[in-house]
Amino acid sequence: MKVVPQAFYRHPRIEKVLVDGLSCVILKSVQQADLQNQRYLASHALTLVLKGALQVETTEGDLNIVNKNQIILLPRGLYMISDIIPKDESFEAIVFFFDEEITNEFLRNFETYNPENIVENLILEYDQNLRLFTDTLITLYKGKNQHQFTRPKLLELLHLISISKQGDAFVSKLFQLKKRAKKNIKTFMSEYFDKPLDIEDYAYLTGRSISTFRRDFKSKFGISPKKWLIERRMEKAALLLKDSNDSVTTIALQTGYENISHFIKVFQKKFNISPKQFQIKYRKDILI
Repeated sequence: MKVVPQAFYRHPRIEKVLVDGLSCVILKSVQQADLQNQRYLASHALTLVLKGALQVETTEGDLNIVNKNQIILLPRGLYMISDIIPKDESFEAIVFFFDEEITNEFLRNFETYNPENIVENLILEYDQNLRLFTDTLITLYKGKNQHQFTRPKLLELLHLISISKQGDAFVSKLFQLKKRAKKNIKTFMSEYFDKPLDIEDYAYLTGRSISTFRRDFKSKFGISPKKWLIERRMEKAALLLKDSNDSVTTIALQTGYENISHFIKVFQKKFNISPKQFQIKYRKDILI
């Protein structure tokens, strides 16, 4: 699973136009389809498809196809995303990531919202105002390394959408995102414990503040989220090391660790043996 926008920052073929923490504007252009790619969006995102199409599936099973010259609002969360590339063409998109600080600053301009206007999966028109904004932004900032303008340009984008035909629905959706419904902690954590997420991410995805998440988690499991995650991830890692021929690096990634050295350190602390030694020892035991 890729965590974005962080993974995009490391991608050599994705251009970073403006970047400020987890808020950014990036240009993506690929000739080979990226299919059924599970991603965790660490910030809300607006994805504008310029060539090809995009298939997006939520954890609830809602499926959307975003065609050329359409924009989809993807709230922070987990998705299965596929690039759809026409024959002999490419996939191109501009993605605008904006964190909760930007959302909150933008929403201070509005007193309230109408829940009747909320749309679950919001696909926006790429109207003339947005075209002019996008063309100007890319012309002015592409390759210029002027990242201090990231936040004001993203606020300008949100404003332009708010005065479009779908503006009311867009603002309502952003208000809705501030009032997330709580999810069952046991069910969610049992399904997603092996993803490369931290406590703050799990709290957000289950509709809780960090303090509420820690309290609710301990009441359900009897231990802290950090200890529980280590136990479950190490349990899965041990099973994989015994039952598969995958490398230590692959198994680390499969159990939620992108930092391989950290995975080795945690495993060794838990089992008093390195993952590689554990794997070799178990296979020797099988041969005997």
